Amino acid sequence: MRIQAWLAVVGIAGVAIHPHESRAQATSAKRAEPSIQSIYPFTLERGKRSLITVRGSGLKGVYAAMLPTSGLRARTRGVSTQPPGIKKPVDEVQLQIEVEASLAPGRYPLRLVTTSGVTNALPLLVTDLPVLSEPEGAHDAADTAIPIAEKSAVYAGRLLRRGEADYYRLEARAGEVMTFEVVSGLPQIAAAGSAATVPNFDPALTILEAGASWFDPRRLRRVAFNDEPAFVFGRLTDAHLTHRFERTGVYWLRVEAFAGQGGPDYSYHLKVLAGEHPPEPSPAPTDWQERSFSRSLTPARLTLLAARGGLPDPGLVMERYQAASTGAPQSPRIPLPAMVQGVIEKPGQTHRARFQLESPRDIAIEVETPFRAPPFFNPLVRLVNATGEEIATNLLVGKGACTGALTKSLQAKLIVPLREPGEYTLEVRELTADHAGSNFQYRIQLRPQIPHVGQVRIDADHFNLAPQEAKTIRVSFDREENYREGVAISVENLPPGVSAHTGSDFIEEPDPPEPVGKRERFLPKTEQATVVLSAAQDARLTPEPVRLRLLVRPLTNGRLGPVIAEKEIPLMVVEP
Repeated sequence: MRIQAWLAVVGIAGVAIHPHESRAQATSAKRAEPSIQSIYPFTLERGKRSLITVRGSGLKGVYAAMLPTSGLRARTRGVSTQPPGIKKPVDEVQLQIEVEASLAPGRYPLRLVTTSGVTNALPLLVTDLPVLSEPEGAHDAADTAIPIAEKSAVYAGRLLRRGEADYYRLEARAGEVMTFEVVSGLPQIAAAGSAATVPNFDPALTILEAGASWFDPRRLRRVAFNDEPAFVFGRLTDAHLTHRFERTGVYWLRVEAFAGQGGPDYSYHLKVLAGEHPPEPSPAPTDWQERSFSRSLTPARLTLLAARGGLPDPGLVMERYQAASTGAPQSPRIPLPAMVQGVIEKPGQTHRARFQLESPRDIAIEVETPFRAPPFFNPLVRLVNATGEEIATNLLVGKGACTGALTKSLQAKLIVPLREPGEYTLEVRELTADHAGSNFQYRIQLRPQIPHVGQVRIDADHFNLAPQEAKTIRVSFDREENYREGVAISVENLPPGVSAHTGSDFIEEPDPPEPVGKRERFLPKTEQATVVLSAAQDARLTPEPVRLRLLVRPLTNGRLGPVIAEKEIPLMVVEP
């Protein structure tokens, strides 16, 4: 059987299983959609073999692991079903993963392939550091703490019960600096939902030392604590703590869930490093980011936006200009389009740049903060006319979805229709007027509006289709800067017997918010398209997942533009 680089055949209890034989042994029970919910341990050391446990549902017929590189190889060591508790039973798959020594450290998605189809993906983390697993037994007190023998290593653990905490014991010298980081295997995205509604694990880390008292000779005193470096909407809540020890002696680390959760899926790794180290960066987004302060605004942005609108290259490159800070005799006069940049190095500084408008124009103002983004650096941008009247600002006023209370937020982009010719001044300052620094850098682009397709979101992760079955893919996209043309969606690499059709689906629209401020300046119009995948009655079963490619192109003036969004989606045709 031909096996592609991303599909590793595995065996049950060391015996290889052929996919066709597995399917022949499948029961006639109703097909269960397979899914995986956790991996323990999820961190692997390069050049080593590791035994991991994958927990999920519908995994009894597993016969292969789908991996993105030949540097990772997998083989099963057993499948079992845990008895039902409060929720439905859970299947556990024991996988032996071999990591090549040449494989680059990073995140690699793992999927399982079963007789019922392919699962969702969860990440495996590959590291250069030694990976040590938590010993058997409880480690929820100082006397049962896990000794930290290596100060540059990763310690993999789990909080198996609610309210459980794991203790680690280490020795440190006076003045020694160490960095500790706890990464969750069941991560929570800030503001994505509480533990009551969304399973998640927000880890907290505490450093303790002996603090005996007359009442309790075994008491521990807290030295340092971290839940996450900063709670920022849309970012992970993993804990990161750098600490300088004041005294030589024995210390303890305590790892726990901030809200006291626990269970077999609550896995984590504790990274211990000598010296001071910054937090591991979050995975960079691979899709187009239109309204993020961290996106890159390059001088060739006009060309990129024109392509996303299916328009010819305007042939314009924005020149860079330095804004004048507070106290400068005169702010520079710039042409449009232009990129204005600067650094708010002192609290209370205001930077300015001027431009002349000869005739009415619709302009766009985009803001990038390459090193420090909100809530650390909060760039307030104002556009004022020759009389000092404020024409526009990047401060959006709205109402909260829960309480209806008035809210304000800074936006990374706004569009402004300017109808009066004359001189305009762009002003930039830090919102609080209390903070500043060499990393409070900004780039602002002032340019004509270019109608284009903004961010595209494709909700599908994987598909398992039985003959005569159909499922939908929802594709939502933003119409930026008055883009009024069409969008073309196509699907490539369909297996025999599977077809793609355009469709429509019911979308329940929430009540529109009460109009507060000029929301049309900050928020694009979002639309949704639907693609239906269907399997014919005679569609052949696929023993391996097929990687579909979904492509999105702008359709402008009767011509298809370049691909502006694409996604690979594994699909299998399985028995009913």
